[in-house]
Amino acid sequence: MITKSGIFPIAYCGVRVYFKSFQVEISTIDLRERVTGYMTREHAKDRILVVDDDELISEMVSEMLHRMGYLPVAYNSPTDALGLFSRSPERFDAVIVDEIMPGMRGTELAAKLLEIKEDIPIILITGHGDMTSLEKIRKSGVRATLIKPLRRDWFEHTLDKLLKKRKQES
Repeated sequence: MITKSGIFPIAYCGVRVYFKSFQVEISTIDLRERVTGYMTREHAKDRILVVDDDELISEMVSEMLHRMGYLPVAYNSPTDALGLFSRSPERFDAVIVDEIMPGMRGTELAAKLLEIKEDIPIILITGHGDMTSLEKIRKSGVRATLIKPLRRDWFEHTLDKLLKKRKQES
């Protein structure tokens, strides 16, 4: 329901929030370019395992990957992700893993994943407060580290570069 002033209410648990309505025009040419670019990317079939205990972060990263043309598979438990990966490592082309998670750190998970599939590119995402040493990251086999919040352009460039390098080495 939109009121005469162009404001529409949303009711949630007895609280009403009002948002100003607006219209956005999308150029069909711009939309066509985006869809065409999305469908023709060389990595359109690459499946990426996302592991982050924060469900909101894993959903955000998965959505970002999906918009970049990848096929994300998200897990909030490092042990569950490790179980899936160990049963079918050939399904995945890369892994995005958070460093601080309950039960297992991202660097530990990375080392275990690389024991199963030694050429899998792994990107570690970490918050500013994480105090993981560079030496520990190098020993784990992580190929790249990105700081939260993720910038899409850096994220896309890093992942694309790692996947191209892996395909050249194969």
